Formats: sequence, structure tokens, C-alpha cells
Amino acid sequence: MDDDLFQFPITGWEVKTEPIDGLLSVRFPFLAHEQQKLAEADPGRPYIMQTEQAREFRDALSRAIERIENQEFASPLFAEVPGEQFSY
Repeated sequence: MDDDLFQFPITGWEVKTEPIDGLLSVRFPFLAHEQQKLAEADPGRPYIMQTEQAREFRDALSRAIERIENQEFASPLFAEVPGEQFSY
């Protein structure tokens, strides 16, 4: 298994919604090094997605969890994101 998978473990997540625009903002706080304390976790950068993208992300996570639970280790799940891209 690739060591890069465990370099920056997430410590949680923050999801904000902007119902008027139909957008979601997601942050994944993470530890940048082994000695870092949870209280000092890097807040991560905000990632913006449309509602449909969030559904696709949810579905991809569900499929990955099913594969893990069924011991079906496969290549990473990557999806191309159609439509517009949003960023801060």
C-alpha cells in the first residue's frame, strides 16, 4: 500500500451549505505531521461543489465503503466532475 495514503490523516469535516446558490463547501481538517496534536489540526482548505457533485461524491464514498466491507480492494475511485468548477 502506498505510504502517501497515511501522510495527512483527516480529523473530521465541516460542511456548509449555500441553499440560494445550491452549493456546498467542505473542509477536511488534517494532521500535517506525526507530532501534531488534534487541537492544532490544519483546518484544510474549502472545497466547493454543486449539489449534484455532492450526491456523486456521497455515492462514490458508499461504493468504496462497500468494497472495503466486502474485501474487494481495487484501484482508487476517481470521478470526472462535469459542469462548472467553483473555487474561492
